Amino acid sequence: MKTPTMTRRITLALAGVALAWVSFACSSIPRGQTAVNDRKNEAAGYVRLADDFFAKNQYAAAANYYSEALVTNLAVDYIEGAIAARSSLGRVYLALGAIEDATREMNDAWFDAQMLNNPDLVALCLNNLGELYYRQDDQTAAEANFNAAAGMIVEDARLLAIINHNRGVAALARQALDEAQAFFELARQANQKANRWSEFAANCYMLAAIENIRENLTTAIDWAEQALAADKRAENAVGIEADLVALAKLNRKVGNALAAFDYFRRAFQVGLQLNDVAIVRLCLEQLVELAASLEKPDYVTRYQALLDRLDE
Repeated sequence: MKTPTMTRRITLALAGVALAWVSFACSSIPRGQTAVNDRKNEAAGYVRLADDFFAKNQYAAAANYYSEALVTNLAVDYIEGAIAARSSLGRVYLALGAIEDATREMNDAWFDAQMLNNPDLVALCLNNLGELYYRQDDQTAAEANFNAAAGMIVEDARLLAIINHNRGVAALARQALDEAQAFFELARQANQKANRWSEFAANCYMLAAIENIRENLTTAIDWAEQALAADKRAENAVGIEADLVALAKLNRKVGNALAAFDYFRRAFQVGLQLNDVAIVRLCLEQLVELAASLEKPDYVTRYQALLDRLDE
């Protein structure tokens, strides 16, 4: 959902959620076992790279490394790893707007997870399919998938936190503020306990959005500040950019023009580094207006010139 003054990517569900799969122990190691483990480790390395690129919105690189992880896992028949890589690849396609490709990969992963009868993997696939349905504006199917995924979790606390965040997003989309708040709180508490700071930041951001809708602006600013502190701790540039914009808008809303000006300037700098044209444009437009209201003509001239160059 997009709130009146705040936006952020729909979920902070990390593509290719890290799932630890433990091989059965045996009294003797068959020939080739070391080589098989080497391939699994190689695939895990590809997933880590892909996760990092996905978090930075570098989707082409993420797709490449998830594909490498998929084929490497398939080469040694490591079905668990292949399922996670395939479902994550589907999320990249979803981010790119390639709905047909996303649907194919996510459904194939879900089928394989059901065949394997691993509840946590089925939950991962259901959650990702929920994101697909949400993107297609099928709210009923999205929530059904998120709820089913939550009910299947056996061990993966991190995935459960992600699912609860997504359930909060879905509840917020239908203006069920109390329900959404409860889900975000569950996720926030779990992520804080586990020191998962970028996920914690996402939860705080959404709690800020709820308080913004309620017009509890002081509380909204507090949550947004917590989100920013956590994203900075995680060095999550995409999250930092969103947090700075949120704080800028909230401060402008309460009449603190100088603070808003500062936050927009900082968001502008991060947006430049991320090559986020939409945010750069937004910040420049706001900076021109704020500079005028603060009677800073030099800044008006500077930011208007930059905005004009952007429009060339």
